[in-house]
Parts: sequence; C-alpha cells; structure tokens
Amino acid sequence: MSTGARARLALGTRPRQPKSSEIVARDLAAYIVDARLPEGTSLETENAVAKSMGVGRTTMREALRLLETRGVLTIRSGPGGGPVVRRPRPADLAEALTLLLQFEGASFSQVMSARSLLEPAVARAAAELMPAAALRALEEANAAMTVRPSDMEAFGHGNRRFHALIAAHCGSIVLRIFCETLGVIGDGQAIGIRYSAREILAIARAHERIIAALEARDGDAAAAAMRTHLQEAQDYSDTRFAEHVFRTVRWVQ
Repeated sequence: MSTGARARLALGTRPRQPKSSEIVARDLAAYIVDARLPEGTSLETENAVAKSMGVGRTTMREALRLLETRGVLTIRSGPGGGPVVRRPRPADLAEALTLLLQFEGASFSQVMSARSLLEPAVARAAAELMPAAALRALEEANAAMTVRPSDMEAFGHGNRRFHALIAAHCGSIVLRIFCETLGVIGDGQAIGIRYSAREILAIARAHERIIAALEARDGDAAAAAMRTHLQEAQDYSDTRFAEHVFRTVRWVQ
C-alpha cells in the first residue's frame, strides 16, 4: 500500500470533530444545569447570548435549535420571545430511542420483553424504598383506572402513573429514566391495542398484587408480581394484536 493510501485510511478513521454550534450547545446546556435555572426561565435574546459567548448569530441559532430538539429549550417567537429553559423529559428520549429501534428493526413486542427484564428489578428495589405517601399515591393511581373502566384515556393515564411511581422510588435515577422511556415507547394505545372493561379490571387486580408486595416490603414478591403482570400483558397483546406488536416500532406512530 502506498504512503498516500495509508494517509487516506488514517484520515478516514479519525473521529468527527464537533461543529462550533455543537460545542456552543454543550456549553450552554452545562451553564443551564450548573446555574440551576428553573424551567420557564427566559434567557437573553439570541443576539445577546451570541455576543456573550463570542460566536456569530448563525452558530448561535444552530446551537439553540439543537438544544430545542433535545428538549432543553423552547424557542418563543414574536416580540418578547426567545429561548426559554425547558427540562428534558423521558418522552424526549423516547423519540430518539424509537428512531434508533426503528433502524434496528425492533418490534413493540421486543420493547415489552425489555420491560419484563427491567421492571421486576425496579419493583424489587422499590419494595425497600417506597415511602408510605408514595404507596398511597400508587393505590390512588390504580383506583382511578377502575372508576370508568371503559375509559381508555383514564386507564392509560393511571397505568403510566402506576409504573412511573414505582420507578421513581427504586433508588436509581438511571433506571427511573429508562423505565419511563420504555413506558412511553411501550404505550400500547399508540399502536392500537385496546382493552375491555373486564380486562382493565384484571390489570387493576394485578396491580393490587404488586402493591401488596410493596407494602409488605417483600422485594422478591414484588418482582415476581411485576414479572407476571408484564408477561400477561405481553401475552395478551401478542395474541390479540399480533398485526401491530410484531411490526417494527416507528418514530411517528
């Protein structure tokens, strides 16, 4: 191989250098976090921020748009508008992860299988850590699902809250975020999965068994109850909605 060929190969394997706008976006995100700016805080105008950071308007505009796509800012238009601090949410990560899963060919059923591996461990940890107030909130979220068991919207809200509350008290920020993110991607209603009133009541009873184990501080029982609950949910969706759950997940449902 010639010297020129070796040089081209070396250049081809070099990591991509970040654009100026990416560097500015990272610096601005670090500033927002380090300064503990609360959600809703208005930053200076685009021109003022660009001047304070010593970059051009085009670079700053690209940086702000990048932060907007990451859920760190909201850009308000019109007089008095500009960048406003926003706190990223699991739903923001869900969009990026869904796109990655789409390219990898992952199905909704595989998302449910991942939840079946992750959430029992989270429930086991939560059995030791959930305070009494959180357990009451868990009972309330579950009860809200059964007030109008034919109301799919109320069911969806209560079900998501139920699982999010457990994840929020497992003692791990990382596991909480991943559980909530998978919960967003694994929202069966988004792909057409529906439950009858009888099936929703059965889900509520499965939740009650999880709650009982958590209240007893029995981690093994909580993990087992969660595993059974998620497996039953997957068996139901795989059997009744096979035309949906075995398709590749899509960024835009």
